[in-house]
Amino acid sequence: MPTTFLKQLLQEKESSDFSSLRSAYLTKQQGLRNVFLQQMNKFIAEALVWDIQRQRQFTDWLLTACEREEDVHELLIHPLNERLLKPVLKQWMNDLPEDVRPYRWFGIFFFEEDNSLEYLQTAIDRGGPQEQLAIETMIRHLLNWLWYAFHHLNEDLYLSETEDDAETLKETRLLIDQLDDSVQKTEFMEEWQEHARTYELWLRFLKEETEGFMEWRERQEKQGENKQ
Repeated sequence: MPTTFLKQLLQEKESSDFSSLRSAYLTKQQGLRNVFLQQMNKFIAEALVWDIQRQRQFTDWLLTACEREEDVHELLIHPLNERLLKPVLKQWMNDLPEDVRPYRWFGIFFFEEDNSLEYLQTAIDRGGPQEQLAIETMIRHLLNWLWYAFHHLNEDLYLSETEDDAETLKETRLLIDQLDDSVQKTEFMEEWQEHARTYELWLRFLKEETEGFMEWRERQEKQGENKQ
């Protein structure tokens, strides 16, 4: 299903500022892949000859809209990302390093391709608590990292370093405290507490046993229940 923003774009008249982009997305929705790629290449070619200010205005317009969408894959397709959006954002960072927006957008939308949290961290460091979306995105990445570290403990395999995860837990908690959304904060806090509990139990387990963490944990939790 098209995103809310994509639906609005497809409903605009042909005379809109980005009619070539509209045509590309329209053919994609119609399943005309070859035509879609032709239209998208046409739009990118047009955009590459714009002056830098117009390129930034377009990038701002599109990525600001993407911030409100749950699924941006239909909007941020690979040729557009690689040939236009990412180069514009990188030049933007170089030219106007005090502007937080390109760091936020790069960190939110292109993390998987570049596999780095440095852009999100820069946005948070420079923008502070007002960078709520960057903070939320960073928390999701850190919680996911903790989940990855723990998800094979049923085989007694810890897929990280305990020292690193101590720092990750601390950093994540500090970020959660900066969230304004009370519902989101509660949900993240519950997940964080579960990871912190798992981490604490793993450290205790290493001092007492060499194998069978899940069985050991179950015994510990039952003992805790009996003491209550």
